[in-house]
Amino acid sequence: MRKTLAVLLLVGTGAIYAQSTKSKSIKVSMPSYAEISAPKDINTYMGAFANTEKSVLPFTEEEFQKSLNFEDFKPHMDDSTAPDLLFALNGISIDDLNLTISRSKANETYSIDILPKSSAKMGLLTMAKGESVHYYALPIIAKVNNEGKSIPVTIDFTFEEEEKYLIFNGDDQAKGSPYLVQEFLRSNLGDEYLTKTLAPTLYGLYDIRVNQEFEKFYYIKDKKTDGLEDETKENVLSLEKVAAELNTIEKMRAGKGQIQSFIDYWESNLAKYDLSNKSGKKVGWGILMNLYNLSLMTENYDAAQKYMDRMVELEEKKWITRAAKSAFEKKMKAYASNFDLATGERKYAAAYEVDPMLIRMENENAVKENDIKNAPGHVVLEDGSKMEGKLTMYFAKKEDGSDGNIMDISGDKTAKVVYVKYVNEKGKTKTKSLKCKDVQQVVVNDAIYEPVNPKRPLLDSSDGALTGIALNNTIYMKLIYKGAKIKVYEDLTGVGQYFFQILGEKKAERVNSEYFAGCSSLAQSIENGEFTESKEDQVKIAKAYDQGCK
Repeated sequence: MRKTLAVLLLVGTGAIYAQSTKSKSIKVSMPSYAEISAPKDINTYMGAFANTEKSVLPFTEEEFQKSLNFEDFKPHMDDSTAPDLLFALNGISIDDLNLTISRSKANETYSIDILPKSSAKMGLLTMAKGESVHYYALPIIAKVNNEGKSIPVTIDFTFEEEEKYLIFNGDDQAKGSPYLVQEFLRSNLGDEYLTKTLAPTLYGLYDIRVNQEFEKFYYIKDKKTDGLEDETKENVLSLEKVAAELNTIEKMRAGKGQIQSFIDYWESNLAKYDLSNKSGKKVGWGILMNLYNLSLMTENYDAAQKYMDRMVELEEKKWITRAAKSAFEKKMKAYASNFDLATGERKYAAAYEVDPMLIRMENENAVKENDIKNAPGHVVLEDGSKMEGKLTMYFAKKEDGSDGNIMDISGDKTAKVVYVKYVNEKGKTKTKSLKCKDVQQVVVNDAIYEPVNPKRPLLDSSDGALTGIALNNTIYMKLIYKGAKIKVYEDLTGVGQYFFQILGEKKAERVNSEYFAGCSSLAQSIENGEFTESKEDQVKIAKAYDQGCK
């Protein structure tokens, strides 16, 4: 009886595993769609360097250009015109790195350990038709060990090579050279950074193309059918050979008929299995995954959706199915932003939308240009006396060194101090810092700056944002209009920010109808939106107040 039961168990086990699948990872051609859809008039592209002072990159501009191979756009070849799409790359400098320099006089060698600072970021600017539209910071990150500790890049060289790697400011003071930065980047990024990292990133953002990707395809292990395993495995391997030839989006679309033969093959096999039993489900799931991937290759998303839905229903290999479903939804979203789902016709964007971060960066740079450094001028002090010299005023906020949690506001002197470098009665050069409370006016190149206490929303003021207490916000602003009853100031700590101060009022305010409530006609014009936020219109408002209001 025991022998009979054992035989039955063996027979049962053989029946369960008589039908299953095996997988093989093969390289196939998969369509990929731009995350950011292009305007119709974007046809050519080019890569270029845009290094700032002292910044370097570990490869040449020509190598960068050759690494780019877009399918949706053509390389720009006309030197007399600008490309439609320009990718401008900026490197890093020695100031972005922490160095630990060791020197062995006995061995006549140097050893330098290098770790990137948080500021170590390459920058990629995308320009469309000559206009900046997108900016990407590309962080340089140190490798870490199993304990999460950063591993420095170590560069060794001899005394004979020191001039190549180091710049000396004295016998014992040395700074890394641009060449040292390049060597660090080569080690940190690796030899294939352009082709394996940067270019694919740009393709994902902007290109419609075919990517060669490894995907698992399944073949059938069926003890009931002689030769089926070899036959289905050969079909999978032959697909890899066919896909290798369909290596562009144009070739893939033209070669859909070749892929269709594989779809027909697996459809015929799927029909042979009962998907209601366990072994049938296992085989059926593998075949459906093949059909799903083949449908993606031919851009038949209705069919891909059908096969995906059937895989979900089978409840086999759930975690793989969930991952595939999530990837499918992402691909569908990208496809829908570039093509009409119903007709398949190409869709174009009206224009590339300008990256908000780029706007913020441009504003920050514009504010930095407002800084005054060692400019001849004079200061009218509170007591009416005049102090002449070279003046410095900062309107751009300096880095506060904050860790993101606590901001030290006690030392913030942005637009609150004017530094005067002067020669005293003994002929010595001195520097004096003057706060707003000590000054009536600052004059530089005929421009006048005065202390102004602006009324701002509470959260708009770093001085009161943490405590909720309205501290003194008085800062230096540029006077752009002075009338009999009102002044207009430009706040140089921002872009396009103007404040009005009616004589006798303690605080200055941005334009609003309530501030001009005493002049009903002007207040109504402001309420109706008859003025823009331009400097010219702010002056028009002030002149209207001077001329038509009591």
